[in-house]
Amino acid sequence: MSGKFTENVARFYFAQLMGALNYMHNAGACHRDLKPENVMLDSEFNLKVADFGFAAPTKGRDGSGFLTTQLGTASYMAPEIHLGKPYTG
Repeated sequence: MSGKFTENVARFYFAQLMGALNYMHNAGACHRDLKPENVMLDSEFNLKVADFGFAAPTKGRDGSGFLTTQLGTASYMAPEIHLGKPYTG
């Protein structure tokens, strides 16, 4: 499959992606480098999340609940990260 997805196919893959993220977060992990290059399809067209090189515990390394290291691909980062604004929840 290549090109644009129909809305139904896009919804299917979005649901699979949300399921994968929910699974990771429930397991206590944060991916921290989610981008199109790290989302793949297996031979049966099931979505898989790859490249956990930047993954970290969702509670933070010190247990505070904050992850402060700026990682990932700059072109995929939110503008507030580039501006150095802290997340206030």
